[in-house]
Amino acid sequence: MTYLIVTDVLIDNLESLNLDIQYQKVSKENINFNNQSLLFEDKLYKFVNDSYFTYKNLQDHEYDFSLKYIFQIKKSNLQKFQNIESLNIVHNTFKVNEKFPWDLSNIIFNKNKNLDSELLLYFSEKESNFRSFFNFFTKEILRLKLLVDVNIEDTSKILNEKKDYKYEKAENLLQKLDECKIDQAINLVYKLEEKMLRSSYNQENSKRFIIAVKQKLQV
Repeated sequence: MTYLIVTDVLIDNLESLNLDIQYQKVSKENINFNNQSLLFEDKLYKFVNDSYFTYKNLQDHEYDFSLKYIFQIKKSNLQKFQNIESLNIVHNTFKVNEKFPWDLSNIIFNKNKNLDSELLLYFSEKESNFRSFFNFFTKEILRLKLLVDVNIEDTSKILNEKKDYKYEKAENLLQKLDECKIDQAINLVYKLEEKMLRSSYNQENSKRFIIAVKQKLQV
């Protein structure tokens, strides 16, 4: 029997749901629905922890709902499954505090705050989470670099963004930051970008990057 976890945010494990089943985590890209006959022999459920599914996703693969899979779906898609009999539906009611790239960025620039282990794990464990932080941080550091020699008006045009609180934060940082430290951080950004282009995602590289830029930029 297939399980559907109805959840507002993707979850990485089933501990908070108290399901008495044995399972292994699998990535959506590693699922092979073309060989479903072999899956009946597997004693462990397969929990897809990195992606939402819809009824159409499974229908397109002619998925057999008697198989031992655990999928995550959004509440808006639940009605589409109402006519499936071999199905166990579980609602995730556990509330997760949402984490944002600027939460980590603010800690990086503040010498009075230590790196939060929960934030560090969240923004390094999955590539998608790290990318959201990395893109945000890269723009922040480029904004600082531009503002060393370029006025706010021109910098905002170059980066195609509004002149808002971001520029107030940047100006405050520039009063304390050495330009050499900004250049070193930009160099770390370029080095990591090259690594990510050449090879698959590496959590440890992401952790080291976050720790390194904090050491350079905390003021």
